[in-house]
Amino acid sequence: MPDNISVEERGQLYAKELGKLIERPTISADLPKLLNLPVDAGPEYFARFRETLEEVFPLVHSNLEIVRVKDDALLFRWKGKSADKPIVLLAHQDVVPAEEGAWKYPPFSGTVADGKIWGRGAMDCKNVIYSSLRAIEELLAEGFIPEYDVYFASSDSEEIAGGGAPAIRDYLKERGVNPFIVLDEGGIIIDKLFAPVKKPFAVIGIVEKGFGVIKFSAKSRGGHTTAPPKNTPFERLARFIVDVHSHSYFKPYFSPELVKTVKALADGVSPPLKFVFKHIRLFAPLVSRMLPKLHPFGGGLLCTNITFTMSGGAIVPNMIPPEAYVVANLRYSAYQTVADCNKLFERLIKKYDLEMEVIAAQDATSTVDTDSDGYRYLTDCIRETFPDIGIAPYIVLGGTDGRHFSEISPCSLRFSPVRLSSEQLATMHGLDENLDISALVESVVFLKRFIQNHK
Repeated sequence: MPDNISVEERGQLYAKELGKLIERPTISADLPKLLNLPVDAGPEYFARFRETLEEVFPLVHSNLEIVRVKDDALLFRWKGKSADKPIVLLAHQDVVPAEEGAWKYPPFSGTVADGKIWGRGAMDCKNVIYSSLRAIEELLAEGFIPEYDVYFASSDSEEIAGGGAPAIRDYLKERGVNPFIVLDEGGIIIDKLFAPVKKPFAVIGIVEKGFGVIKFSAKSRGGHTTAPPKNTPFERLARFIVDVHSHSYFKPYFSPELVKTVKALADGVSPPLKFVFKHIRLFAPLVSRMLPKLHPFGGGLLCTNITFTMSGGAIVPNMIPPEAYVVANLRYSAYQTVADCNKLFERLIKKYDLEMEVIAAQDATSTVDTDSDGYRYLTDCIRETFPDIGIAPYIVLGGTDGRHFSEISPCSLRFSPVRLSSEQLATMHGLDENLDISALVESVVFLKRFIQNHK
């Protein structure tokens, strides 16, 4: 890329190239099957996506070692002067489906308009794929050689918690690669984290909540609706759901991780909240009551949470089902394990004569030490690139590929160097997903610095 290109021209070029990646609807073939969606998906779209990557990043593809680890999961290795303290950059290729009609611009058009790039994957997370590879492409063009190996890893199945990321981890583990730092999505630069916070903050995920899916079933002898017995399957399930949501079975806990988050946010609030945030241990009971009111995520920061999301029963409306069920999604606190919650439910379902089946379950990840060299390195790079913002560690409520890499690195962090407004963040997995062009430019600048400064 010419040195004399203006920032505006650079932004337009980046946006156009990211648009090409968005044009490839890389939806895992398993996702439409799981959700019974009439969506075209499959390996051919990932193959076209790889072709587009090669077209956009020729130096990356001619200079880096590239491995197809599993199915469409990719691993790029940029060999440095030493293999001792490698960096791993993560970003998944797969996206969730999008309905064509309701979007401002077609979701797989990669339209550049209104100072933004529009489309599915614009911020979750083809922008990170683009920024990572664009940073490497430009550094290669400048003749830069990294001090340590740099890896770029891209799963093809993050949205379905598939095997792509674990396969990449295992590949690295077998070769004795122990990353100094792993950087994945999960944290961003958000304009207003909570209403009282008056400036943008980079939130860095240092621990990720666990994930579970449990099916609760109620059985009966069935029958006709003209003579319904007492305690039909749905009656028992309904009482069970009301019971779960009416009682505090998941005790809130103001964890050490949350203490660190609130203390860091003191830099962005005004008195008297600044004093409260700085001395959060004294005011934890008060803030625990405030958090769920300040933000929908507030309650999730304090404890395990459960949401009932699916149900099923009879195949015709005038039939009492011999079996009815509901499915719940759980996000386990780091301080309440899967085993703890299962014991709680095993006691509770006896009251309503229910059965339970744990379909999926994984505990919360280990917590990254905020005094570690890797965490400090990341925050130094953030301050250098974004001097106007605050920085706070936080608890990741959703799931990321980064959780799998805790096994090979003590510093698997969740942070994408991208500025998003609260409105933009709300479009993730929704309508009109978009990213500011200026944010894309900043991301590339950050990732170049992140690679260059690691010495």
